[in-house]
Amino acid sequence: MYILKDAKDAMLNHAAACYPHECCGLLVNRQYIECENIADNDSEFKINPRDVVRAEKLGKIEAIVHSHPNGSTKPSTFDLIQMQHHNVPWIIVAYPEIDIKVHAVKDYKAPLINREYIHGVLDCFSIVRDYYSRELDIQIDNFERQDKWWESVSNADLYVDNFASQGFVQVDSLQRHDVILCRVQPTEHVNHALIYLGDNGSLTSEQSEKVINDHLVLHHPYMRRSRREIYGNVWQQRKAIIVRHKSLM
Repeated sequence: MYILKDAKDAMLNHAAACYPHECCGLLVNRQYIECENIADNDSEFKINPRDVVRAEKLGKIEAIVHSHPNGSTKPSTFDLIQMQHHNVPWIIVAYPEIDIKVHAVKDYKAPLINREYIHGVLDCFSIVRDYYSRELDIQIDNFERQDKWWESVSNADLYVDNFASQGFVQVDSLQRHDVILCRVQPTEHVNHALIYLGDNGSLTSEQSEKVINDHLVLHHPYMRRSRREIYGNVWQQRKAIIVRHKSLM
């Protein structure tokens, strides 16, 4: 995709005006349309839906644009995941490095092991969904969730309120693929999930080294990378509920 000089200048000016926060916009009729970034996180962007409607009235959206303050034009993990949901190229503006690059849409799957943490996108619930989809071809619905939803009794309980509707039942014993719902520190709701792997921790959907142990789990700790580890006394003491998908009974 060739970007006109006027559009490039407009992107750079918008990036400069929003710095040190991310700017965002849309390319329509080869012209750059500035949009409002309504993301809560300074390291992400979310285009105001009203701006999308406004841009669509002008013509077909040709690309989605955003800036990387103090960064490069390389897509972040969040970018790679979000790009798959849009059938248009992404343009990343590096500022103040003054660089612009167009990225074509491509398939990307965050690994199950050593994935970054992005709440609501890559978190302890997301890894359960991805594991069941990739390893077992079992689809689990996604649920909108705010960060630290587990700290207030007024919030819905992401796990306990929904596991039955997704085909899970509570069990007393452990077998491979079971989900162990835990409480990490005193909280109003169960707030963490472990996937029980059993005695070698191997995965079929991606390359993974075998880990020799009788009790291994896969999980995604808060604000840390996902990992496999031993289901030892610390986790057993935090266990609240074990659930199993009906198809695995």
